[in-house]
Amino acid sequence: MSTQDDTAFMKTFGMVMVGLTVLGIILLALALFVGTFSGDEQARAELQRERAERNLQPIGAVRMDGEAMPVALARAEEPADNGDDVVRTGQDVYESVCMACHSQGVMDSPRTGDEGVWQALMDEKGFQELVENSINGIRGMPPRGGNPRLSDEEVENAVRHMLEEAGLSVDD
Repeated sequence: MSTQDDTAFMKTFGMVMVGLTVLGIILLALALFVGTFSGDEQARAELQRERAERNLQPIGAVRMDGEAMPVALARAEEPADNGDDVVRTGQDVYESVCMACHSQGVMDSPRTGDEGVWQALMDEKGFQELVENSINGIRGMPPRGGNPRLSDEEVENAVRHMLEEAGLSVDD
C-alpha cells in the first residue's frame, strides 16, 4: 500500500511542478511583453525632459573685469538688426519660444490652455507680475524664455496670448 501512496504522491507532485513551471514561464513572458511598452514611453519622456533641460541652460557667463567676452555670447547679446522695429505678436513669440515648454508642461511649467492653473496664477500674482517673471525668469524658466532678443512688449504679448488660450481675458 505504501508503494501506491508513493506513486500517487509522485504523480501529483510532478503535475504540480510542471504546472508551476508553465505558469512561471507565462508570467515571465507577460512581464517582458508589458515591460517593453511602458519602458519605451518612459525612456522617450526622459529623453524629452533631458533635451528641454539642456535647452534651458543659461546662455550667459560670469566674467571678471577685463576678461574678453566669449565670441558666442557676444553675438547672442547683440541686438537683432533686421532693419525694422516690428513687434512680434504674442502668437508668434509663443510658437517660436514659449511653446517648447508650455505646450507639454516641461519642468512643471503651466500648460497652455489649462484654465485652472492660469486662473490661479492670475489670482495669486496678477498680470504684471506674470510678465515680470517671464522677463526676469522664474524657477526653471530662463529670462525671456531663453531668447534675449525679445523685447518687454513681445514677452508681454506672449503672456497675454497664453492667458487668452486658457480662456482668460487681460484688462489693461
